[in-house]
Amino acid sequence: MTHPPQLPPPSPFPTQLSHGGATAALVLGIVGLTLVPGPGIVAWVLGAKALQEIDANPLAGYTNREHAKVGKIPGIVGTVYFIGLILLVCCYFGVMIPAFAATSSSTY
Repeated sequence: MTHPPQLPPPSPFPTQLSHGGATAALVLGIVGLTLVPGPGIVAWVLGAKALQEIDANPLAGYTNREHAKVGKIPGIVGTVYFIGLILLVCCYFGVMIPAFAATSSSTY
């Protein structure tokens, strides 16, 4: 008769959990700041939500609170950059379209 394999003894150290929203906020914050400005908004929201969840449950043992904070900051900067880019494009077309309309409608 065979005996079932024995499990290893439990670890004396507590298990460390990684909050998925904090890691996603970090990745999206970096992407939103360097490549595409749109994901900065999502990084800002995910970072804020992850910080709230980590702070609401300190006994859960999340180890990446810093990821949430660092992801939230580039998310804010990326969002401001994105809004500035949208305003710049709107101002450009707001000036160029009337200028082209004025030159094309003039009669000689």
